[in-house]
Amino acid sequence: MTRRALAGRAQRGILSRPMSPSPQSPASTVLPVEAIAPEVRPLDPVVVHVRCAPHYSHSLRIWQSTFLLDRDSAHTSAMIGFENISLYPHWMPVPFGRPYQFTLFFEPLPKSVQVFDLHEIIPEPRGWHFPGIRRNDADVYWLDLPN
Repeated sequence: MTRRALAGRAQRGILSRPMSPSPQSPASTVLPVEAIAPEVRPLDPVVVHVRCAPHYSHSLRIWQSTFLLDRDSAHTSAMIGFENISLYPHWMPVPFGRPYQFTLFFEPLPKSVQVFDLHEIIPEPRGWHFPGIRRNDADVYWLDLPN
C-alpha cells in the first residue's frame, strides 16, 4: 500500500494491518455470505453522517469516547471508525462558510433498540449530544450541527 493510500486510510480512521495468507489457510478460498453461519458473519456497523452548517466551525475533532446509548437499557455501542474528521487531540480544519460533512461508524446495536442517543463524553464543555434518535432498518442516520 502506498504512503498516500495509507495516509488517506488513517485520516478516515480505518487503519488496519492487511491480512496475509498463512500456510494453513489458502488465500484463494472465498465463501459466499450465505455459506457463512449467521453467528460468525461480520456485523454491519451503525453509520452516522453529520452535516455541519456553513458557519459552524473553523475546525473539528471527535473524541474516541463517543457512543450510541440505548434509551431503554444499559447497552453502549462504541465508535469504531470515522471519515473526514480528526480524532482528539488533533483538530481538522474545515472550509468555513461552506457546508461540511463527516461520518462516524459504531458497533452494531441490538435488535431490541428503538431509540438511542449519540453522546460525545468528554472532560470539557460542549461535547456533542444528539438525543432521541429513532432507529431505522438501514442503521444509517443523518444528523445536523448545530442540532
